[in-house]
Amino acid sequence: MVQIFTYLLVVLVVIGLFSVVNHRMNCVFTILFVCTAYVSSGPTINNNDGLRLVSVFFRHGARTPEHKDRYPNDPYKLDVFQPMGWGQLTNNGKSMAHTLGQALRKRYNKFLDEIYTPEIIKTKSTDYDRTRMSALLALAGLFPPGKSQKWHEELKWQPIPVDYDKDSIDYTLKRPNSYCPRYMKELDQALQSDETLAFLKTHRQTLQYISNHTGKPMNKLGDVFQIYQTLTAERTMNLTLPEWTKKVYPEKVTIIAAKQCELENSNHILKRLNGGRMLAKVISNMVAKTEGSLHPHERKMFLYSGHENNVINILAAMDLYETHFPNYSSAVIIELHYLRSRQNYAVKVLYIRDVYEAPEELTLSGCDVYCPLDDFVSLMEKHIPKNYTLECEATKNLD
Repeated sequence: MVQIFTYLLVVLVVIGLFSVVNHRMNCVFTILFVCTAYVSSGPTINNNDGLRLVSVFFRHGARTPEHKDRYPNDPYKLDVFQPMGWGQLTNNGKSMAHTLGQALRKRYNKFLDEIYTPEIIKTKSTDYDRTRMSALLALAGLFPPGKSQKWHEELKWQPIPVDYDKDSIDYTLKRPNSYCPRYMKELDQALQSDETLAFLKTHRQTLQYISNHTGKPMNKLGDVFQIYQTLTAERTMNLTLPEWTKKVYPEKVTIIAAKQCELENSNHILKRLNGGRMLAKVISNMVAKTEGSLHPHERKMFLYSGHENNVINILAAMDLYETHFPNYSSAVIIELHYLRSRQNYAVKVLYIRDVYEAPEELTLSGCDVYCPLDDFVSLMEKHIPKNYTLECEATKNLD
């Protein structure tokens, strides 16, 4: 307020000088307009004021279909997807990933500054071409080279490293199906439950219809999950889908496919052994940031480039997932803030459902939009594994 009144005083003095010396009232009115605009909008405030740390989990951009998801009667063969090949980013997918990076730059411009330094951000990806490429593209949108970092006259890009574990030893971002026996045991029980069998029975006619037209048996949710992935990839490429799909896609196919996503996180154990693993890392990083022990201490952002399951898993671990199939380049953002008004740390969660739209604020049960960090940790405790290897009943060390 003191700054505003000081500004007003200066403006009034200027008005007086203009009035006396120049007798030009139009100048007075112009300055009054500027003054009024300043008071109504208030001083420029950094929206990231108090922000301390950001973690982002995002899905890769649009891609071609995967080889494992193809169906016999698909009119589109490999030649249609060249030169990319199976399961690779399309040009549209590259644009989406880059747009996500630009959206993050817009939101966190003052928080991150404009100059990239290795300490400020850590990026990790799953071991897939499309996720590693999406990470690189998001970073290109997030950190275009500043004047001092520009190394090519025409190329507005700078190399920023992306870490990843080989698929065979990825025990963090990769689905736990292959390395966490307890998770698979729980998931199999969920997939064979009376509720799931009743759900399949309800959609029996749809399953048979899809099977008849695809030439592939539709006996379980995972079968429809694969059809959804293929049809969505082809539709995003602006390919004309077969006439038979109009009766079941996207509505019916999406409902059945999303049920698979839901069941993968349908109880506390599944959430704990799935998204809980990465949520534990997010919480550990946030706590370390508040204690000044995060290394390096300049770290401001963690980026995790993955798949639809990574987006779902982190939402589910926070009890924020509502049954749906995440879009390409969708993202979950977890922010750590220091709220001066409360004199404590708080967590804010956002969801970029569509990369071309503004993020949605999500509210955790028992909290407001800014959930006190201590409350957040307490609420999440039931989904945080204490000894991941032991709880997975794994024969190899996962910790």
